[in-house]
Amino acid sequence: MTNPNFLKTDREWSFEKIKRQETLYATHGYHKYPAKFIPQLVRKVIIKYSKPGEVVLDSFGGCGTTLVEAKLNGRKSIGLDVNKVAVLISKAKTIGIKPELLQGKNKILLEKIKGKTISKDYYEHANERLKYWFKPEQYNNLKLIYDCIQEESNKKIKLLYNCCFSNILKNCSIWLAKSIKPQRDFEKKEEEPVTVFKKHLNYMTKKNEEFVGLINSRKVGDVSCLMKKGDARKVNLPKEHVDLIVTSPPYVTSYEYAELHQLSILWFGYTDDIKKIKKNFVGTMSKKKIRITTGSDTAEELIQKLKDKRLKLARHVSNYYFDLAKCYKEMYRVLRDNKYLCIIIGDTEYENIKIPNAKITMELLKNIGFEVKTVIKRKLSSKIFTPYRDESGRFTDANHGNKRKIYQYEYLIFARKPKGKVRGERNAKS
Repeated sequence: MTNPNFLKTDREWSFEKIKRQETLYATHGYHKYPAKFIPQLVRKVIIKYSKPGEVVLDSFGGCGTTLVEAKLNGRKSIGLDVNKVAVLISKAKTIGIKPELLQGKNKILLEKIKGKTISKDYYEHANERLKYWFKPEQYNNLKLIYDCIQEESNKKIKLLYNCCFSNILKNCSIWLAKSIKPQRDFEKKEEEPVTVFKKHLNYMTKKNEEFVGLINSRKVGDVSCLMKKGDARKVNLPKEHVDLIVTSPPYVTSYEYAELHQLSILWFGYTDDIKKIKKNFVGTMSKKKIRITTGSDTAEELIQKLKDKRLKLARHVSNYYFDLAKCYKEMYRVLRDNKYLCIIIGDTEYENIKIPNAKITMELLKNIGFEVKTVIKRKLSSKIFTPYRDESGRFTDANHGNKRKIYQYEYLIFARKPKGKVRGERNAKS
């Protein structure tokens, strides 16, 4: 089996010259989202490995990049994510609203916000976790906007407004700027909620018009697009239902999406207990058991090494790969024969411990029954994604003194489901 580390960088798939602004066409810039793949990459995969009218699945739907590109290129699509905020963002990005309707609704909403009086009781009756993140004046202004949004009767319009509201929350809070960890900054100058909401709504309105215009100009029609809350470990789809899977699993020891999106989770009332949501994520650290057998020799060797030195990390890594194997089995089940799966993943490092995600993924796929056909190594563009973090976990630049280098490359693993082959994987037992 090919060792991904020995591959040369494929410049055709690296998109090195693309700037961040070029990745935000159509609805791709509706909402900030960590570690999302660029739309040009997904579009290239979709066009090469599927045909118009076929069904594309993203089992880790995230912010909906795959679904937007599928729709823009005439493919049906299905997206799943355990995170309700991801579902909200993806739905907003893929609906497409008649521009004149949205413009009219915007005018009504903004006039309503302008004419409404802030209640002194807003902050007094606020959720304690929201009080933790918002100063009284900021909270009160946000509550006014939020209440006006919830009065909207058109479900699509309301969805777009909620997405807009979700996107401005961190800027209006005391969340430490650019930090991937939930840290407070009491000296931070928060943005004025109504002003920043208007600005982003104006941006989204223009991008919605661009999205609708692209669909009309390409004459791809109104292909179906379904984004729903769901678990990649148990996909609620029939056997052999999809023609292509394009997805990027969450990285082990990387982003805690429930933590990152907690402001939106709390505002929309999805739960008051963030820890409870985290238990539903792939490889959650809440599991106490160590899974020795995963279906990958490399993963099992890594887990055995970690057991003696870093028990907590060993438990986390073992559950991550155990869960990931379940996800890949479900992908095998729902994919049609002779069709392709594309996994986009990078290797990681945690406290100087190398975690070879790409190699382990190839072993897991082969063990399940997939035929790994092509592996592409691509360099991540520094124009879009900085490879450095500082001691607090914030992204930084090459000139920062206390910096550490993280992801520089990622891999595209293309695997085919062979026709008529009986899956012969090792049993993944604890």
